[in-house]
Amino acid sequence: MSDNGASTPATAVANPYALAELVAGRRIKWAEVADAPRLLESILQTPYRELFDPKFGGPLYFGFGLDERMSLQPVRTPLLDIDVDVTANDLEVPRDTGTVERLDDLGPLFKLDSIGSIPVERAELIGDNLHLVLRLSVQNRLSRYARVFSKSLLARFAPDPATVGKSADWTPPGATWGDAGRFFNEAAEFFDPIQGAVANCYFIAALSAVAWAMPHQIRHVTRATGVAQADFTNMVQFFEPDSGGRLAAEIEVTDTVPLTASGWFLYARSSEAGEIWPAVYEKAYAKLKTGTTTDHPDILATAWGDCVWATAQLTGGRREYHGSANYTADQLWNLVRGNSLGGRTFNPMTAWTYSSGDESPDKVNYADANVVGSHCYTILGWDYRDGHKYLILRNPWGNTEATLGTLTGTTFVYDVSWWRPIDLTVVDGTFAVEASTFKAYWAGLGVAK
Repeated sequence: MSDNGASTPATAVANPYALAELVAGRRIKWAEVADAPRLLESILQTPYRELFDPKFGGPLYFGFGLDERMSLQPVRTPLLDIDVDVTANDLEVPRDTGTVERLDDLGPLFKLDSIGSIPVERAELIGDNLHLVLRLSVQNRLSRYARVFSKSLLARFAPDPATVGKSADWTPPGATWGDAGRFFNEAAEFFDPIQGAVANCYFIAALSAVAWAMPHQIRHVTRATGVAQADFTNMVQFFEPDSGGRLAAEIEVTDTVPLTASGWFLYARSSEAGEIWPAVYEKAYAKLKTGTTTDHPDILATAWGDCVWATAQLTGGRREYHGSANYTADQLWNLVRGNSLGGRTFNPMTAWTYSSGDESPDKVNYADANVVGSHCYTILGWDYRDGHKYLILRNPWGNTEATLGTLTGTTFVYDVSWWRPIDLTVVDGTFAVEASTFKAYWAGLGVAK
C-alpha cells in the first residue's frame, strides 16, 4: 500500500432517495417527480442545502458524527433516546413566525428563557435593516426529527455502535427476507449498483468501480442445496488487500435480501429492474464483516468504511491513496490517466470527499456544487475538451450530480473492445467535473491494482 499524503478515508452517508422511500413507506418514481429536492426536503424534514454535510446533523448521517478533528465516526444517534408524545399535534411544532414582533418573542419559539443563547448563523446589514438567520437549538431540531424518524425506523438505517452486527439472525423492523429477481439481467455493469438506505456508499462505489474496470471479477458462482429449482446458494469471494489476489474468504449466501412489505429493496439494488447482484454482494459483505454463519447478516454493519480497502477486498489489488491537497489539479488528472486507456480506467478507482466542507482547505460549501460530504464516488475515466481537463465520476446513488465545473453532452470511452458513449445529460449519477473543481471538493482518490 502507498499513501501519498492521504489519510485513510472512512465515509458514511445514506442515499437520500432510498431513505425518503423508507420514510414515506412506498417506492417513489423519482424520474417523474417535478421537483425532487423539494420532495426530499419535505419527507426528510431538512433543507436541501443542509442535506449533504454532516456538520448540520441531518438524517443522511444519523448514526455518525464529527469528532474534534472533523473526522466522521460512528456514534449512537440521540434520537434513540427521545420519546415522542404521540398525542401531540402539528400546532405544537412552531411554524408560524408571524407573531414575532420583538426579539423577546423569539424565546417561546425557541423554548428558551433567554434569547441571548440563540446562535446566529448569518447576519447581513442591508440598508437600514439587519437580516438575521437563526438556527434552531439542537434539542428543538432533534424533537422535530423524532416526530418523523421513529425508533423502529431508525433501526432500519441508523446503526447503533452498541448493537450493530451483534445479532446472528437479523431482520430489520417491518421487513422480510425475500427473493426479488435474477442475479444478472445480462452482466455486471458500472451503472447497476445503487446504494440503499444504509450508509455504505464506499462499498457500492467500489462495486461499481470493479464492475467497470474488471467486469469479469463480479461472478455468479452457485451450487445446488437440494433437488428443488430454488434450492441453491451463491458463493462470493473476498480477497486480502495488497495480496495480489490471495483469497481471504468464500461467503455463501442465498438470493434473499431485506425487502419492504411491498417487496421493494431496503438497501442495495440494481438500476436494472429484476436484477439483484448488488444486493447479494452487499449481503455477502455484511456476512463477512459480522462473521455470522446464518443467511441473515446485519446489513447495517456495512455502514462506514474505506472505498479503496473495499475495492481491494473485491480484487486483492495493491492499494494507493492520493490526497488532493498534496497534488495540483493537473497531477490529479494525470493520476487518473495513468490508470486509464482510451479514457476509461482499467484499474478500479474511487474518490472520496472531505468529512465536511469545513475540513477542506478552501472551506467549500458542498451545497454550492451539489457535491456530497463524507461520500465515495466511482472514477470512470477522464476527458479533455477545449483546454479543460475533466474527471468522469459516478455517484453510487444513481442520482445527485455535481453542478460546478461540469461537462455537458456525450463523452466516449474505450470499453475494452468498443467505444462506449456516456450521455452526461441523463441524470443517472454519472458526470464529468473539471480537475480544479475535483481538487477543491474531493479529499482524495485511490486505486487498487
